[in-house]
Amino acid sequence: MKESPVNPERKDRITRLQIVYFLVFILFAGIILRLAQLQIQQGAEYASELMTRSYKKDPIPAMRGNIYDRNGHIIAESRPSFLVVFREQDGMGKEDYVSLVGKLEKILTGVDRATLLKKMDVGYAYEKGAVVRTARQTPKYVERELKSDLTEKEIAVLGEHRGELKGIEVVTKPIRQYDPKQIAVQAVGYVRPYHIAENLDIGSYRKEKEQYLPTQFVGLDGIELSYESQLRGVNGYRLYEVAADQTVVKQLEKVPPVRGNDVTLTIDERVQLGIRDEVSLFLPQLRATIPEAKYAKGAYVVAIEVKTGKVVAMVSYPEYDPNVWIEGPDQRMYDQIQYAVTNGTIREAPYDARPLTGEAALRENDKHPRSILPSGSVVKPITVLLGLQEGLITPQDHWQDPGSYQYGRGTDRVRNDNGHVYGVLTPEKAIQKSSNTYMARIGEELSKKKGKQSASILQSYYHMFGLGIQTGVDLPNESSGKEDYLVMNENYGPLAAMVQASFGQQIRATSMQLAQYAATLANKGVRLQPQLVEKITGPDGKVVRPFTPHVLSTFPHPDAYWDILTKGMVMVTQPGGTAVRAFEGLPYSVAAKTGTSEQDIYVPVTITDEKTGKKKTQWRKHARVTNGVSISFAPSDHPKLAVAVIVPEGGYGGRSAAVITRYVYEVYDKYVGLRG
Repeated sequence: MKESPVNPERKDRITRLQIVYFLVFILFAGIILRLAQLQIQQGAEYASELMTRSYKKDPIPAMRGNIYDRNGHIIAESRPSFLVVFREQDGMGKEDYVSLVGKLEKILTGVDRATLLKKMDVGYAYEKGAVVRTARQTPKYVERELKSDLTEKEIAVLGEHRGELKGIEVVTKPIRQYDPKQIAVQAVGYVRPYHIAENLDIGSYRKEKEQYLPTQFVGLDGIELSYESQLRGVNGYRLYEVAADQTVVKQLEKVPPVRGNDVTLTIDERVQLGIRDEVSLFLPQLRATIPEAKYAKGAYVVAIEVKTGKVVAMVSYPEYDPNVWIEGPDQRMYDQIQYAVTNGTIREAPYDARPLTGEAALRENDKHPRSILPSGSVVKPITVLLGLQEGLITPQDHWQDPGSYQYGRGTDRVRNDNGHVYGVLTPEKAIQKSSNTYMARIGEELSKKKGKQSASILQSYYHMFGLGIQTGVDLPNESSGKEDYLVMNENYGPLAAMVQASFGQQIRATSMQLAQYAATLANKGVRLQPQLVEKITGPDGKVVRPFTPHVLSTFPHPDAYWDILTKGMVMVTQPGGTAVRAFEGLPYSVAAKTGTSEQDIYVPVTITDEKTGKKKTQWRKHARVTNGVSISFAPSDHPKLAVAVIVPEGGYGGRSAAVITRYVYEVYDKYVGLRG
């Protein structure tokens, strides 16, 4: 049979396919041979190289947000700074440390080898020129900062000698800087490295460890601590692939940090500094002219805007420069600032025992009252209000003041200051004259009418004005004060407790509590939360959290009762009142109440038991002191500002606390306006 001829086009197509198949075969054969080479001949080599590579995450610290006063003046800010840091290397010993600080001392200006060795915290220190063993204060892995704000010359020399300076690096970090004028320093607070806050177990830092670097600054007190979550920002990082010798192979990822939010305070820098400066000038004059005030070295002032609760000034005197925390104070510096670090307007601050230090300072501190002390006669408006509301007295009450009031079985007495007899007293005049006997009468009537319930009733009145409870101010560790009348009620019964409490000797309060109390009087029973933050803004300047007035409670009573209290407090500043000299000549009317609280001071004494020979501590009375206290609001007819002042050992409140109060109104009126 004859074969049919092959189509030429089909023959060409078959030929081309055969060529393609051959080329594909050759390509796959090459790939297989290459894979075999990589797997068999070079596999071990590549595996070894991969084993020597690793990844390194280099953190980028976030810039902390700024803190401003209400007018936009910077109080605290973060800025970049070149720092020299020490990272302890394995195998380093005493000789390495000594050699290193000797070299650094020649490069870094303003620091000696003893200071450098102490900051390195490697278990050694210089004492009288010799190197001795000491305890480490921080974990070995923590980076230690030796000096900030390096000069260009210092940076250059450190770079040139890098090979000789084991463990030393120059890094850029944000540091915290505060206005050197010292603006409300205790309210603003301060920062320290995270590892210190973690060790001190402050706030929730231990639970938020992943948020921080060991040396990153975090708030330890004040606004810096209260608003840490807003101020801190979010750290970023760079992720590198590194070889065994730690050289960077390539950057794999970069996550930029997010700057923290800014906090604007209600504090007015001008008012704050004006009051502080007046206090610093007044206290030496007070000590020099008033014998009973010869030890008055501190004052605690709070000024609150009545309608909003905004704290416009908050002075805890003495103050200090918070910039000492940038590198951390040494022991000598801390011995000096420890008396000024605590915010005495919200918690108990110590007496300023300087220039004494050590045990001598501690013993001296025991001889003086702290910043929380008996409130004295400033609570008498509450006593009068209680008397009116509970039906113990009437608005038309007239009572002949005997100068000395007997209660109980007639053996216990309450006397007016210097035994004064004030004649016929109305509720208003009783406030003006600050009559102890009039108040004691109300206290006794309360105990007769309410019996065992008396203490609870009195407590409810105090609490509605903010005494005996926290004010709610947005600062950490606020004290509730002390309700001594409850202890007295339990130990001696309601009669003694109510009589003694009626004129102010049985409750201790902070100046913040007293300022809230004064503002509540001005607001006719509406108690507002003291507000220190005006707003929080993001890095783009947009407001992320506004603040508005917050009512904590209301205490409604007839306007006639509030009018009696206001009138009586205005009379305090007029002829015949206890503060007429302090407020005379002002172009507006001030409603005030002064207080002069008496306080017994007890000191610890170590004695030896004659029978056992063991030593024990007893408390013995050292002295009785008088403290100056004042509350007020102005103008009395349209209240705008409420002020509280405490001057421990200041003597009569009318001559100490009330004088400072006048300064407050004058400074506020000058810069803000009291009558507008």
